[in-house]
Amino acid sequence: MKKLLSRPDLLKAVALLVGLIPLAIFLAGCKNDTTPSLFDPNAPKGADPIISSILPADSTLAGVGELTIKGQNFSSKPAENIVLFGADPAVVLAASTTELKVKTPNLVADAIPIRIAVQGASEFTPFVFYKLKPAVVLYADLKDAGKDAVKAFGIDVDRQGNLYVSTESNTIKKVSPDGKVTVITSKATFLRANALKVGPGNLLYAANAVARLRRISTIALDGTESVLVSLPGNPQDFDFDANGNIWVTVDTDVYLVTPSKTATKIDSYPVTLAALRVFNGYVYVAGKNATTGEEKIWRSPIQGGALGAKEVVLDVAAAGWLAGGDIQALTFSADGGMYLGTNHPDGMFVLRPDGSHEVLYPGLIAPSVYAIAWNEGSLLFAVQQLSATSNLLKIDTGKKGAPYYGRP
Repeated sequence: MKKLLSRPDLLKAVALLVGLIPLAIFLAGCKNDTTPSLFDPNAPKGADPIISSILPADSTLAGVGELTIKGQNFSSKPAENIVLFGADPAVVLAASTTELKVKTPNLVADAIPIRIAVQGASEFTPFVFYKLKPAVVLYADLKDAGKDAVKAFGIDVDRQGNLYVSTESNTIKKVSPDGKVTVITSKATFLRANALKVGPGNLLYAANAVARLRRISTIALDGTESVLVSLPGNPQDFDFDANGNIWVTVDTDVYLVTPSKTATKIDSYPVTLAALRVFNGYVYVAGKNATTGEEKIWRSPIQGGALGAKEVVLDVAAAGWLAGGDIQALTFSADGGMYLGTNHPDGMFVLRPDGSHEVLYPGLIAPSVYAIAWNEGSLLFAVQQLSATSNLLKIDTGKKGAPYYGRP
């Protein structure tokens, strides 16, 4: 015997059937419709793109590098070209039918397959293999055995590519080009070197302060230490000029230390000086007045054993692009770019001779950059101080550093 539906169940079934009728009518009306396609089989096909060469020829930097791809049958509209490094798309910055300028993706490998597709063409280019190098890497582990942190301060590089770094606990270490770390001395008379330079006599020169002793010391590569000159205040940074003189920041003053080991105050500033660099016949200094907030970079021409009139190169406090950051280190590339190490969230900046500026490798260098030093090529080394430890960074700038006169 069939089971009869109750009245409520019968009403529900009728309602369901009524609801399905419009859906069935809709589906019947759509039966012959198809989803529109972006591909038009009747559109004329363009010629397939061809890669003939890439500049730079063998490699550039990942994530920040720019390269030029030459070839044929590209689109002059950047958006109509797809450039893939493996599976990662590059940003097409400019385009013509024979040349594409692209910014590389952040992909590091020795043999990355590159191919290009162009709107209207049916085929990708054949693969071309290319190398992308890291722009910034952690260079060496400076920590001592049994310790999970280390603080680093002054650094410099010799002509052979060895890097020297002052770490806490009276220690100076050497990092060879292959990354091997050895200890020059762990018994320096000073806790740390505010600044460290390779100098004449194949010695290391260290600006340091111990209690009331403020001085520049020399350390031979066997660890032997001597005092070069004593100073009346705290020496923070220094640099050699072409005549073998040393220009030193001492609190709010600049001193000149001669090869005969005399120290003379040359000029004073309304700020506490943090960084100094000799470049193209000038002494550049950076400093800040913690009370007034004034922070500037000045330069003064070297006139024998004196300095000419100072001029402001950058009013840091008024530079919106540096807001929230102080200058802690500066140096120059050979083409006159001023590289600024800061405690700004972006880490490092470049100030061009024409007054333009940019972040050095956005997102790759974090604060706080305490010290920087160029090797003989395009590598810039930096001490990045974190809250409890320090990193040693190796930065491939793609530019040669300005001459440094202290290296023997």
